Parts: sequence; structure tokens; C-alpha cells
Amino acid sequence: MLTFNNLTQANCEKCGKIIWNSENEKSSLCLECAFPIEEKKNSPSEIVIVPSLIDTSKLSERTEKILWRPENFESYCGQEALKDILQSYLRGCKELNKTFPHFLIDGRAGSGKTTICYILAKQLGVNFKETLANTLKSPQQLIDLLVEVDGGLLLVDELQMINRHVATFLLPILEDFQVNGKHIKPFTLCSATTEKGILLKKWKPLVERFKIQKTLDAYTIEELSFLLKQFKQKTFPNVVIDNSIYEKIAINSRGTPRIGIRLLESFVYMNKPLEQVFKAYNIVKEGITSEDVKVLKLLNENPKGLGLNTICAYLQTSIENFMYQQESYLLEKQLMTIGNKRLITEKGKLFLKELK
Repeated sequence: MLTFNNLTQANCEKCGKIIWNSENEKSSLCLECAFPIEEKKNSPSEIVIVPSLIDTSKLSERTEKILWRPENFESYCGQEALKDILQSYLRGCKELNKTFPHFLIDGRAGSGKTTICYILAKQLGVNFKETLANTLKSPQQLIDLLVEVDGGLLLVDELQMINRHVATFLLPILEDFQVNGKHIKPFTLCSATTEKGILLKKWKPLVERFKIQKTLDAYTIEELSFLLKQFKQKTFPNVVIDNSIYEKIAINSRGTPRIGIRLLESFVYMNKPLEQVFKAYNIVKEGITSEDVKVLKLLNENPKGLGLNTICAYLQTSIENFMYQQESYLLEKQLMTIGNKRLITEKGKLFLKELK
């Protein structure tokens, strides 16, 4: 019989799932069976995948190396302020014999949030588990992860998409490390989000439980160039690339390491001049694509501005797709602005003239 911090393992009488009981309090049902939650299905034909029932016996094992990822703060490029915070807490927690506090990182997708959590777990010498918030459908799934992580570091990515039942269940756990009055082994929850505003609007009490909160800093061209060169040396050590290539890719990666790495890999695998690689991805200049240029030209032809629905109808795209893939970067580059309507800026007009 397995034990976990004074808890005893048993099986739910209804569904057979593993449950954990204290020495003085026994339960025969898991949380899902004891407190069933009716979730609205997205579709009548929705398929629920149970990992334990998936047959993976015919899958081939990996023989090549996985994507390289830095394993210490020294080899992690950029985010100096965040690294300073985490390293200081690391020293303090070890000296005071305290559990590393929960922390929340927000920033754009592909900017290294998962990697920094992975490094922290390595430095702490604890188990590391990661999951997406929207895959946690019930409190029992969260408990299962806490059992697996066993006092280590649990990463819940895209926290703004967390299920409301799981979020409510999580609140007292983060503060007191208790589940239904039972003390559990202290652990560290690190969460990442690309939409902290939405998270605060929906779950401000949850956000307040995180002792460390940090917005990722923008990467400089120098940092991105170094990061790309480092990635190439670890992943393609026998490929020769001129130093000027790293800077050109960095300039066109929209300030995001993941995009830069994607372009670098395309340059290596396609084995064509970098300009042809950019052309294949419709990149015109500084990461701005031909689709972005269409937006600027449309706004330039309508000096009084346009509404969001009008722009999306013209582009034949969804509001979400436009806002997250195009508008955010055009705003960052100060090529357009938002008031009552979307307007092109003087910098945007100059950009169009330079393309002619």
C-alpha cells in the first residue's frame, strides 16, 4: 500500500480511480464521483480521452535528441530582472528551509515562460510537471498531478483558461496546503499566462495567491541574436552560419524567441538565401508580413479610421485572429493606434512610403 505525506492510497468504489485518505478519515469515492460536476459539452460527439486507456505499446521510442533547452540561469538568455528575483528567492528559501513560493509569469507566447520554470525545478532539485489549464476538468485531476509532482514544481500554462471548479478548489490549497481539511505536502505552483488582464478580471483572488509576479521584459535584438546563435550551436553544430544572419532573423522575429528559432530552422532546412526564407513566410520587413501591410494600406485609405469588424471582414479573418496575430504587433511597432476607431499613425504612413 502506498502512502503520501500521511495519506493512504485506495481506489474509488464507483470509477476505480486512485484516491488518497488520511489516517483518521476514510472515503470510498473520489471527488468526481462524490461531487459530480455537470459540464456543458461543446458537441454531442465530443470524445473524452482517458490517458490510462491509451495503448502506446506500438509507438517507437525516440532515438534523436529532443529540442535543446537551457538547464541553468547562466545559459538562459535575457530576462535578467526575473532571473535575479528567482535566484534571490532560491538562496533565501534554501537558507530559511522554506518551500519556494508560488509565482506567476505573463508575456507573449513563445517568450520562454515554460523554460524558466523548467530551469527553476532543476535548480531546486525537485520533480517537474506541466499541464495546460484548460485540460484540468476536475479537482481530482489536479489532485492526481499533485501526487505525481510530490512536493515539486507544477506548471499550469495559460492560467486564464482554467476551469472555474478547479480554480475555486485551488484557492485554499495555494494558501494553506490543505485539501478538504487534510494537510498535503507543500509544493510550488508556477503559472504562465499570455492574458493577465483576462485572468485578473476572471480570477483576481487566484492571482493574489501568487507571491511572485513578473511580466517578461521585451527581448533586445542583441539578446535574440545571442539566443539564436546559442540554439544553432547546440542543435546544428556542424552547420556554418554567418553572424549577420542571426541579427537579420532577430530583427524579423517580432521580439519572440520561438519565432526566431522557427525562422532559423527554416533557414537551415530549406538551405536557401535568407531573403527567400522571409519571402516564403510573407515577411516584408522587421517581422511585418504582407497581411500586416494590407491592414496599413486599408487604414491609410480611410484616414477617419475603421472599426474592428470592418477590418476583419476585409481581411476575411476572425476578430481573435486579427487582434492576437496582427494588431498587437502593429500597435507595438507604433504603426497604428486605437481610439474610437483603428487609425494609421504617421510612422505607419512613413513605413508604407519606404516600401515603394
